[in-house]
Amino acid sequence: MLLFVSMAVTNAQVKLDITTIEEIVKNEQQYYNDILTLYKNDDPYLRVDDIALLYYGQTFSPNYKPGTDNNEKELNRLYDEGKHIEAYELAQKILEYNPVSLNALFKMIKTSQALARTKEEFETYVKKFYGIMGMITQYGDGKSSQSPFTIITPEDQDYVMYGMLNIKREITREFDKESLCNIILVEPSEEFPSRRIYFDFELFLKHASKKK
Repeated sequence: MLLFVSMAVTNAQVKLDITTIEEIVKNEQQYYNDILTLYKNDDPYLRVDDIALLYYGQTFSPNYKPGTDNNEKELNRLYDEGKHIEAYELAQKILEYNPVSLNALFKMIKTSQALARTKEEFETYVKKFYGIMGMITQYGDGKSSQSPFTIITPEDQDYVMYGMLNIKREITREFDKESLCNIILVEPSEEFPSRRIYFDFELFLKHASKKK
């Protein structure tokens, strides 16, 4: 069970502007770094577009290695084996170069609990974890290929689905080559009262192909 706190999924949607995000990441580095510093410091005035800049902007970073980051793979192994100290330390390392890794943030939440870290530390990871997922659900409602949830790594769809939408059961998955969406048939939840969830893989596929 991923859900730690009660989170509302908003129906309000904002437009995702990847072109502007790329422009900022590549040509306005100081502004990008300022937003990153605010994010790391849990600034309460961060806007949804600031979080979008960091999350989607990660795809333009040389540290963006979807599916090929050996540290992420090792983190999953350590966590699955119950090696909480090693997993905690590796997740911290990953967040240094990929501060929007939902996988690393989730592992920090779980291991900080297991290791009885401070409440303040636990809450900072929870805030970032749900803040990113909340942002994703504001840039689409996930109910069609015209308004999908846009993610930057396939693993993130599971965190959104189970951690944000509180889905209890997945039935099937099918990738639509025309829309570049992964369509997941699920049992509806109160947070997502539809049977199909659409996740946009276009951004991931575009950048993942360049990393090869």
